[in-house]
Amino acid sequence: MAQMFPAGDGVAGMAEKSAESAVGKYLGAPIGGALTALITWATAGSTGAISPALVSLLAVLGGLSGLALTLLYRRYLAILGANRRVAAERQAYIAVRDSLAEGNLAARLYSDRLTRFLDWIDRFFGDAGMADRTLFPHAFGLRTPAPLWTAPALDRCLLLALLYPIAAIFIFWAISGQVGPAEQALHLQPAVTGWQRIAAGAGFGSLVFFLSRGNPLASKAPLWRRLTLNVAAFLPFVLGVGFTGSTVMVTAFAALFIAGGFSSSAFGSISVSFVTYFCFLSAISFQKSIVGVLGLIVLFVALIFVSLLSKKAQEHQWQGAFLSSFLAGMTIISLGAAYFMSSTAAWERVGPMLLFLGLLTVVNAPFDWASLGLTRSLLRRGLELGGWWPYGLALVDAALAAVVIAALALTMVVGVQAFNALAAYGGGAPVLALDQLFEGIAGHPTVPEYWWLYALLLSTMIPSLLNLVIGGTSLVRGVPGVPSLLLRFMPERSTVPRFERAWIATVLTAQVAAGAALGIAAQIFLVWVIIGYVMPWFGADLLDMARDVAAFNLPARVGHLFGVSL
Repeated sequence: MAQMFPAGDGVAGMAEKSAESAVGKYLGAPIGGALTALITWATAGSTGAISPALVSLLAVLGGLSGLALTLLYRRYLAILGANRRVAAERQAYIAVRDSLAEGNLAARLYSDRLTRFLDWIDRFFGDAGMADRTLFPHAFGLRTPAPLWTAPALDRCLLLALLYPIAAIFIFWAISGQVGPAEQALHLQPAVTGWQRIAAGAGFGSLVFFLSRGNPLASKAPLWRRLTLNVAAFLPFVLGVGFTGSTVMVTAFAALFIAGGFSSSAFGSISVSFVTYFCFLSAISFQKSIVGVLGLIVLFVALIFVSLLSKKAQEHQWQGAFLSSFLAGMTIISLGAAYFMSSTAAWERVGPMLLFLGLLTVVNAPFDWASLGLTRSLLRRGLELGGWWPYGLALVDAALAAVVIAALALTMVVGVQAFNALAAYGGGAPVLALDQLFEGIAGHPTVPEYWWLYALLLSTMIPSLLNLVIGGTSLVRGVPGVPSLLLRFMPERSTVPRFERAWIATVLTAQVAAGAALGIAAQIFLVWVIIGYVMPWFGADLLDMARDVAAFNLPARVGHLFGVSL
């Protein structure tokens, strides 16, 4: 009988261990993210120098970082305990060990990871293997041609230029609850409680999750299954966004959903066309006239024509010419709508939609595309030169990203000014007052009302930022002494002892965290130095330049050439 008690204790211990494993498996990462968010919120809020909205934003960023690092820690923990009989697990362990065992660690790791990153970028933008269809295939002395500035990449940048601002504006509103001109464009309401914004964010997240797994409309599954997936994807989103009162969010993502089912090869241009059509649909629904209905039919026919033409252009390899014409046409349509629709009753509702979802999308996309090609060309040239050249050219790329940001900011000023001038000339009210915008940024730069603008400008910097994060993690991983220490506890022909795994996984995860922080800090520092110090030293302060461009009033000068007073 006495021998049974240890056995019983063992069974109880196994059950307790199994329960703990289940808790750690399913709740460990969310708990880690929540604790990090709570610590960030308490730390930032205790200073008293940071606004509550900015504290909430930092807490969300901290929570996401904590979630990511917790998942990464669990992954390293699993790799260190890899089963030698499972090929995939054993290969993952060998890969981690080999990355620590070879010489010139930082430069070699960065080169390997950068190569994989650039290959992934090529696949994501749909131009892998299209070096023969790019502009400037030998930019910066590239010996091996590579896809840099291609038509498929421009189409994908159009999609991102549409999605990114919508998502950023919605997330900033969900965090802060404050409503500015950008939030008004999406018809987000100010009088919404915190739990309602959380529910709206959860619905938005559910839709992003389903769409990231593939568009149900584009699948070949049975009709009943596609309908079920559609309902599963959209119902939480519609219920959540219902708390915001924003029909624009629902219609915009419905348009993207339909466009994705229509074509995945020319997703960007078709998505922008569908969203623009829904903007006009919203306007015409106010008119309730035969002319409005006929106009809607004409617009729908034009939409189908553009969608079919976009697919044909992609199939016959003249997508570049089509997209150039498309961007010019959408710019003319957006500006023309500002003139012809500004005097209607729907202008207060539709004007911000056309500006933020129409004009600013087609203005932003070419700059994102240019920045993407610049990053790919410099980084691939660095890989060809070898050694520490990838790090050097990565810093050059990050510095040039600040120049692209400045160019985009000034172009946006001209675009918004033209939109406002045509709206006023047509008998309506301007949508975004530039003078008030400049004064607000100068006096209160951290107010949530302007977060959308910073996010829009920084979108051109995302490829450079990701590259610096990769470089930072590779540099920290190669700190002398640490790899040799880790290798002492990572046997080549067996797994790591259980009691050694936690601290090794912690060190590996901490290296990634420190490297990512180093890369982000380097990008922020370069942008801050170039825009905040170098450009003003040459008499080119960005905010002052924006004011000077607005004072020059290029749209009015162009109008005078044609005898029109704007």
